[in-house]
Amino acid sequence: MMLQNKILLITGWGVGIEPLQPLKFHLQQKGFNIQLINIFDVLTSSFQKQLNLLNDVDTVIGWSLGGQLAAYLVDSFYKSTGLTKTLITLASNPCFVTNTNWQTAMPVDVFSQFKTSFLQNQQATLKRFYYLITQGSAQAKKDWLNMQNIANPPSYELLLQGLEMLEQLNLVDNLKNYSGPQLHLFAEQDGVIPCKIKENFAHIATEKMKYKVLNEATHAFPYLQVKRTIEEICQFLTIHQQS
Repeated sequence: MMLQNKILLITGWGVGIEPLQPLKFHLQQKGFNIQLINIFDVLTSSFQKQLNLLNDVDTVIGWSLGGQLAAYLVDSFYKSTGLTKTLITLASNPCFVTNTNWQTAMPVDVFSQFKTSFLQNQQATLKRFYYLITQGSAQAKKDWLNMQNIANPPSYELLLQGLEMLEQLNLVDNLKNYSGPQLHLFAEQDGVIPCKIKENFAHIATEKMKYKVLNEATHAFPYLQVKRTIEEICQFLTIHQQS
């Protein structure tokens, strides 16, 4: 039996918490205590409320934008308390939009077009986003339709704030300097984050940072490949509970 481990699980942009319910359920079956939350705005004062959640957890896991928020949370918590938490990100880029120092990300013009499209037609853009995150799977059309049916996106305001966070957050140095254990899982068939990101991680990896590209996985692997995701999480947590 694995040691009891309290996990804060943060969902991604545009999908709501429903797609991560199976991951939450199966982690609970493994004996973990899971709190699943939606994305939140780190740029507001309510961020402190999210930071307080870390008092009671051992591990923070985030999918996509949720992974950036997880990284921001554990880093902020460490800077304010000196205490480290285990960080696990799923299909998450510490810097989502390219800049001169981080090229394995979404090109600036592509992101701008996506944001403009969202401002003009939220529903159509979300539909396209679900297509992007499921493309590359063996049954892409079915997975795309399932994602459209199961997704429960948060308010327009929070989605827009989420896009602004994706545009602004650059957590590369935060990860490089964070002294807690980290695992970053990427997807070979990711239509949102280039899998070549592993080349960048090779330059910033520390002794406590592990990263891995999952073969034949899409951006939505935490929803589409739950068993595989849990295997990776459990393997990493077991090693770090023993060390």
